[in-house]
Amino acid sequence: MSDQAAELRGLVRQFQRQSESVSRKTGRKSQPDAARIVAVTSGKGGVGKTNLVVNLAVALADAGMRVTILDADLGLANVDVLLGLTVRHNLHHVINGTLSLADIILPGPRGIEVIPGASGLRDIADMKESARNRFIESISDAVRDRDLLLIDTAAGVTRNVLDFVLAAQEVILLTVPEPTAMTDAYAMIKLISRSNPDAAVRVVVNLAPNRQEAESAVEQLNLLSRRFLSFSVDPLGYVPHDQSVMKAVRKRQPFVLAYPYSPASTAVASIAGDLTGLPTPRGYEPGVTLFIRRLLRTSASDYLL
Repeated sequence: MSDQAAELRGLVRQFQRQSESVSRKTGRKSQPDAARIVAVTSGKGGVGKTNLVVNLAVALADAGMRVTILDADLGLANVDVLLGLTVRHNLHHVINGTLSLADIILPGPRGIEVIPGASGLRDIADMKESARNRFIESISDAVRDRDLLLIDTAAGVTRNVLDFVLAAQEVILLTVPEPTAMTDAYAMIKLISRSNPDAAVRVVVNLAPNRQEAESAVEQLNLLSRRFLSFSVDPLGYVPHDQSVMKAVRKRQPFVLAYPYSPASTAVASIAGDLTGLPTPRGYEPGVTLFIRRLLRTSASDYLL
């Protein structure tokens, strides 16, 4: 463990020296790799996770944050669909050396950026060390001036989902106030708490009829978590059922842009405001470089028993 820690510190120092060298040559001021990493996940599919990611990113950008979305939904990646973007390349093309990361990043509304096809991230474990280090450095440089990396995970409790969630350590868990979704949300909390008791899990309730039902859903999850897991989750807000959401989906636009004064848009803007003021988890180290290192070291298999 101490050897791994020493190796990691050495790599970080190496990256910092390389970045400083580039900055001296280009005249640019070196910026630390300090992006905040937040994984957005759900215990089950069909609860509106990707829609929340897209609209939250735009709302955060409106609040002055520089946001990048990393699309990690391997089976049903549709961040691009909700933003009206066209994806021609993804991370696989970067990993196999065909393209640079700058070639695949998609610009979105309000200055947000999208990195498509995160399914290739796991392939970096099979790369030669020199190529892997160059890739990690390139993705770190790509978000060096960003404030937040939002990771849109796949739905469900699978190894791939857990890998991203455990590496991020700061998690937004989306659920809806109905029994199966609540059961799956609790299962996700259970797996996170086993791995990292210091993780910050913030719950958003979607399609809530009213504030009372949303608060009741979070309280139920907290009651179970505290009693059986000695772990607490925090409420981050709720998004009401709103017809404008589906109207915006049909337009391939974020609803916060298509219908900025709708109940759902107002709710997401409130969630964005609250998120910006929340502290990161205890002992958490920000930055994309360290996130990917954690991702490579993470093994969810021990927690899926």
